Amino acid sequence: MKDEIKLSIAFLALNAGVIALVISGYIKGGMNFGSVVDYIFK
Repeated sequence: MKDEIKLSIAFLALNAGVIALVISGYIKGGMNFGSVVDYIFK
Protein backbone atom coordinates (compact mmCIF):
# COMPACT_ATOMS: atom_id res chain seq x y z
CA MET A 1 0.00 0.00 0.00
CA LYS A 2 1.13 3.53 -0.70
CA ASP A 3 1.70 5.97 2.15
CA GLU A 4 -1.03 8.30 0.83
CA ILE A 5 -3.59 5.50 1.06
CA LYS A 6 -2.49 4.60 4.60
CA LEU A 7 -2.68 8.25 5.63
CA SER A 8 -6.17 8.74 4.18
CA ILE A 9 -7.43 5.56 5.87
CA ALA A 10 -5.98 6.69 9.22
CA PHE A 11 -7.57 10.12 8.74
CA LEU A 12 -10.99 8.62 7.96
CA ALA A 13 -10.73 6.28 10.97
CA LEU A 14 -9.86 9.23 13.21
CA ASN A 15 -12.80 11.22 11.87
CA ALA A 16 -15.13 8.27 12.46
CA GLY A 17 -13.89 8.04 16.06
CA VAL A 18 -14.48 11.74 16.64
CA ILE A 19 -17.98 11.55 15.13
CA ALA A 20 -18.81 8.53 17.31
CA LEU A 21 -17.58 10.41 20.39
CA VAL A 22 -19.72 13.43 19.53
CA ILE A 23 -22.80 11.28 18.90
CA SER A 24 -22.35 9.41 22.19
CA GLY A 25 -21.89 12.78 23.90
CA TYR A 26 -25.15 14.02 22.37
CA ILE A 27 -26.97 10.90 23.56
CA LYS A 28 -25.54 11.13 27.10
CA GLY A 29 -26.20 14.89 27.20
CA GLY A 30 -29.82 14.49 26.13
CA MET A 31 -29.17 16.65 23.02
CA ASN A 32 -28.13 19.56 25.28
CA PHE A 33 -25.06 21.21 23.75
CA GLY A 34 -23.75 22.44 27.12
CA SER A 35 -23.89 18.91 28.49
CA VAL A 36 -22.09 17.62 25.41
CA VAL A 37 -19.25 20.10 25.89
CA ASP A 38 -19.00 19.17 29.59
CA TYR A 39 -18.96 15.47 28.71
CA ILE A 40 -16.21 15.85 26.09
CA PHE A 41 -13.92 17.94 28.30
CA LYS A 42 -14.23 15.83 31.47
